[in-house]
Amino acid sequence: MPPRYETEIAVIGGGTVALSVAVGLLRLGRKVTVIDEHDGAIRASRGNFGLVWVQGKGDMLPAYTPWSMAAVEIWPDLAEWLQDFTGIDVALEQPGGLYLCRSEADLAARAKKMATVAGHVKGAYSYSMLDNRQLREVVPQIGPEVAGGSYSPYDGQADPLRLFHALHRAYAKLGGRYLPGAGVQRIEATARGYILETTHDRISAERIVLAGGLGNAALGRMLGVDIPVTPVRGQILVTERVPKVFHTVMEQARHMPDGTMIIGGSWEEDSGHDTATSHAVTRRIASDAMAFFPFLKEVNIVRSWGALRIISPDASPIYDEVAPSAFLVTCHSGISLAAVHLETVADWVHKGAIPADMADFGLARFRRDVPQQGAITP
Repeated sequence: MPPRYETEIAVIGGGTVALSVAVGLLRLGRKVTVIDEHDGAIRASRGNFGLVWVQGKGDMLPAYTPWSMAAVEIWPDLAEWLQDFTGIDVALEQPGGLYLCRSEADLAARAKKMATVAGHVKGAYSYSMLDNRQLREVVPQIGPEVAGGSYSPYDGQADPLRLFHALHRAYAKLGGRYLPGAGVQRIEATARGYILETTHDRISAERIVLAGGLGNAALGRMLGVDIPVTPVRGQILVTERVPKVFHTVMEQARHMPDGTMIIGGSWEEDSGHDTATSHAVTRRIASDAMAFFPFLKEVNIVRSWGALRIISPDASPIYDEVAPSAFLVTCHSGISLAAVHLETVADWVHKGAIPADMADFGLARFRRDVPQQGAITP
């Protein structure tokens, strides 16, 4: 059966990571087809805090620290372009961010982690460790039993659903082809690239981008490559609408544009692909939240939800050409890294040569028996 569609570059995945790369490729003049799954697919893009975050990233992979700093530095350019091109305000704010530590032990561990991260940067890396008094000078609503926290001026937030909407609208306006409900069942290498067999179609592509989140593990197996991504569940509580009482971004709580607050979170490595919430975890989140912000004792919780992060062994992105003209793009920080995915990562796929500041993110760092480039032949 001949292919139904032909394209220069097929991006497998329909979330924020995939659309960021796809939009960037369209802006470079490439012909792009996005192959998305059905609405019931697990999507990190629809279940996250929306942080545009630097602090704490890179403790296990030094290259991740400057990479995150570069991403948030150019995020305002992305927000401005999306506003102008799509008419959608993604509600970017970058006032600096706090990470709160309830106990002295948590505060000591955080200080050690931040010192490690700062040591990875050549030049200035600004952050502060704050005790309770110093925290309350920034956010007076913080409770007295909070030991302290870390502050970074680089951090901010955006509305993740508005960003998702804006990227899809930009993709459509730039002329990209979008194939929904089309899970990839088979990948076949050819002399000209790849044939992708989906639940409905056959697509011929010169290059492919694996950007399917947790689905990248299965896509890798189709190419004979082990892609080490695992699910880690996070649970969130959502409050009723409340007046905005603080303007600093925090990893554990944030005001949303609709007036609600979202409160988190959890890090559940044994959840598998289960996105359900659990009483024990939501109770712990609520307990921490009331310690962090005592005023929440009088605020109603209206819903809770669980979502899955896409985590590599060192909790850092993976960028690699896993087979000739087959590019892997995976991370759990698709919001924070959206701007560099749209620019630097898209340019890598466009040109085919990985830039120096991405070289440390390859599969080889996991010291596994990964196939070398060229292992798949037509």
